[in-house]
Order: sequence, then structure tokens, then C-alpha cells
Amino acid sequence: MADGATCRAGTPDAWRAGAAGTSSEVIEKRGDGYRVRLYHRGRHLASRTFRRKRDAEVWERQQKDRLALGTWVAQDDLDATVNEWAELFDWTSGQPGTQAKRRGIWDKWVEPRWGRLPANQVAPSDVGVWISGIVAKRSPSTARQALGVLRQVLAIPVSDGVLSRNPAEGVKVPRTPRTEPAPLTHDQLWRLAGAMAGERDRLMILVAGYGGLRWGELSALRVSDLRNSAVRVSRAYSDVGGILHLGDVKDHEARTVPLPPSVARRLAKLAAQYADCSEQLLFPANNGNTPLRNKNWRRDKLTPAAETIGRTVTPHELRDTAASLAIDAGASVVAVARLLGHEDATTTLRHYAGLFPSDLTDIAKRLETKGRTARQRYELRTGDTPSVTRTPPNGEQLTIDDPQKTF
Repeated sequence: MADGATCRAGTPDAWRAGAAGTSSEVIEKRGDGYRVRLYHRGRHLASRTFRRKRDAEVWERQQKDRLALGTWVAQDDLDATVNEWAELFDWTSGQPGTQAKRRGIWDKWVEPRWGRLPANQVAPSDVGVWISGIVAKRSPSTARQALGVLRQVLAIPVSDGVLSRNPAEGVKVPRTPRTEPAPLTHDQLWRLAGAMAGERDRLMILVAGYGGLRWGELSALRVSDLRNSAVRVSRAYSDVGGILHLGDVKDHEARTVPLPPSVARRLAKLAAQYADCSEQLLFPANNGNTPLRNKNWRRDKLTPAAETIGRTVTPHELRDTAASLAIDAGASVVAVARLLGHEDATTTLRHYAGLFPSDLTDIAKRLETKGRTARQRYELRTGDTPSVTRTPPNGEQLTIDDPQKTF
């Protein structure tokens, strides 16, 4: 027995370590196993039971190291399931439509696969297999949304120090094939507006086609949103399960959208009939009081009018039209991003890169000019030009086979 050790009858075979004010552990024989009790600063932190004393000692030593490094995590947190961490997630952030979509993705794709699993047992390789399955069943877009929800939930135990890294980070999702924008020209836009029967619908086409408003923003415009030759876009309707919710615009990017003066004048004339009510919707439903719904307007108004110009048109293609016409007028990427309400100009460039004029043709012409001398020297040196006709000083023309010869 080591010096200073004592043995008392009736007490369990135990080993104690640690001074007052520091961590203290107890390993004691319990039936067929060994129970470890972990203390720190006089407070009980955790207990574990092992079949072998060696395993108990290894676990006890690991906990001491983590306490010293400040990385110790309670066993309850380590065992917490993805469902339990999801309870700490803020599901109410974003617009109502975003909230509903996020919840739907969680219920259908994320929770059934990961909900009951402890967060520390989610492996990146398993997440990759799961994502591949969603791509095969549905689409890369759905897989990307599901991965995003899982990543957001697992960011909570990472921030709390329970996980050292997020297993959903770095998992690749196949790219969604990008659909090219199908914008209208100025002529097509005005022809489409002219095919509408009423001034409300004609102006909806022109405001969307020149201002680039999203449908929810367009349907939420009020008389008070008019600003001389512009409209102030600060709110939008979201359709969640057939119920319209009024909220902030996407990404909270409220903006003032300028309109061509001719369109702004017509819009002001339309608003004049509601001069006594600043909160009146500019583009209400036929009853004049409720918001206009995308599906109904597209079916009853937009699609029949689009057929008269020989093509199909969606409300989002009117937004593409605004981007295209602005770019054609010389707007920069940043200016188009502000027009459309994109939080980041890279979003604009990703969607509309093909619409911006390329200066590569001009660069090629400059390269041709700059490289002309070198090219001619190269041709003379290698004999790439078969023959050269030159005029000697006496005026007699001679054709020589060797361009290197001089007169």
C-alpha cells in the first residue's frame, strides 16, 4: 500500500485524486463493473460505468484532460439527438414562405433520417450518401435545401462546443442545371402590356418589366409607396398554404425602384383615384380590397395576353426582362443588384452573367494589333508565307522565294 494511504472497513475499493478546488474523480467497484464519478470544483459533473477498470481509468483521464483544456462537454449534451438540437433552432426567422418551406424540408427529408440520431454520430460520409439519395429521388435543388436545414441545426452544437466540426459542412451537391433567362425586348414588353384589357394589368406588366419587382412585392404596392418617378419597395405578400402573409421583402432589402417617366406618370394617374386612401393597394384583386393572387392573374390575364405575342411569359420572366433591359442600357452588376433587391451582387452575376456584354471580342482585336509585328517576324523566319513580291530600287518587280533576302 502506498505511503499515506488508508483502508477502512465497509468502504468500497476506491481511488481518489485531486486537490480541493480542482477536478476530482472516483472509480469504485460496483458489481461486475467499475463506476466513475467526475467532480470539478466540488460539483458532480458526470458518472459512467465500465466493465473493465482500465476502460474506466482511460475515460477518467480523458475527462481530466478536457477539463484542463476547457473543452469538456456534459454527457447529456454529447448524447443529445438532432431532434433535441432542432428544438433550439429559430424556425421563425425569415419570411412566412421561407419558414414554411424550411419546416416542410425538415419534416419530409431531414427529421426522418437524422432526428433520432445523436448529433455526434452524424458522419459526413453518411450525409453524402443521404444527399445522393435525395438527388436521385427528387432533384439537386431539394437536396441542397435539405442539406442547408441540417447544416443550420448542427451549427448549434458546434457553437456550443459539443461538436468540433459540422458534419454537414463540405458535403457536395450536384449543380442544378441553370435555366437561361428568357427576357422580353422593349417591343415585346409594350405589345404584351397593350394586349391587357385594363389599365391595372397594363401597368402591372410595365412596372414588373421595368422595375423587376417580385410578385409578392408587386401585389403589395400601396399608393403611399409612390415616389415621383419611382416606387418604394419595403414589403411583400407570401403565399403559405393558400394563406397570404404580409411581411418584409426578401433579405430585408427594402429599396427605391426608379421607373421610366412615361410609366411613372401612368402609375400616378392610376393612384390618383385613391387619393383619399394612402394604404390602398395599387394592384388589388377585382373586388378592390384584397391582394391579387399570382395563380389567378397569370391564368386569367397574363397567359392569354402572352399568346397574342406568340410566346409564354411568367411573372418571373418579367423580372428577367427588367434585368436584361437595364443591362442593355448600360447598368453595372451592382446597379442591377440594387434594382432587383439582391443582397449580394454575386447572385445577380450568377443569374444574369450571360446578359452582360462581353469585352472579350475587343480584347481579341487588341491582341491581334499588338501581336502583328511578332507574327510577321515569325512568318518571315519560318517561311510560312510562300512568296513575297517586292519592288527593287530600279522599279522592276521581282518575286522571290526567300523572304529573308534583301535588295
